[in-house]
Amino acid sequence: MKIFTFPVLFGLLFSSIGTASLFFYKDVLLSAIWLSFGNGLMLSDFKLKKQDAAGNTYLQPVPKPRFYAGLFLIVLAVLLLLLQVLLDIQQTEQ
Repeated sequence: MKIFTFPVLFGLLFSSIGTASLFFYKDVLLSAIWLSFGNGLMLSDFKLKKQDAAGNTYLQPVPKPRFYAGLFLIVLAVLLLLLQVLLDIQQTEQ
């Protein structure tokens, strides 16, 4: 049973990059993009262990609300990235 799949590991990596960029660069929008994408990946794929009545452990499926919340965070990261690009383009035109 594998709890930490590739999307969860990449989510941890992206969330740590977002946290580090917030501490070092103080750029809130850049950090929000990294954190939103990383947390969205973790929420949409992380499975928890549970025991049944016989004592066997199994992985629970991802609940639908948590999956949709993770999907929303990934879409939000893409929208924030587009906003960042738009702001950068407007800044270079001046």
